[in-house]
Formats: sequence, structure tokens, C-alpha cells
Amino acid sequence: MLAEWSLLGFLVPPLALPVLLALALYLLVKRLLTRLRLYHWFWHPLLLDVALYILLLWAVLSLSGALPIGDPATRG
Repeated sequence: MLAEWSLLGFLVPPLALPVLLALALYLLVKRLLTRLRLYHWFWHPLLLDVALYILLLWAVLSLSGALPIGDPATRG
């Protein structure tokens, strides 16, 4: 079980840091896509935004070791 972190008297879940990091990366990629005018190539830009954020969150969690992907110890 993961414990919460205390930040100025508020309890913050451990997932908050990867979520904020993925959000920052998402905003950077979105700004890049907007600046390069690539959004008009997509049928539904909002679906692209959601998928992009989910992929970035997955990447942050897997690179930080929070996801047991490819770990031989977790295989049965």
C-alpha cells in the first residue's frame, strides 16, 4: 500500500507527481503540435489530446518503475 505525502498539512497521493509531470509534457507537445499546425490532420483533435495524455502518463509511470511492465519477478 502506498502512503500519502504530507505537503503543508495536506495529504497528497503519490500518483500526483507523475500526473503533473505528464500534464506538463502534454502541454509542451500540444503547443508544439499547434505551432507546427498539425492539428488539422486529425479528425477529432480532442480524442488526440486524450490519447496523447494517456500515452504520456503511461510513459512517465513505466519509466519511473511504477508499472510492473517487463519485470520478470511479476510473471507467474
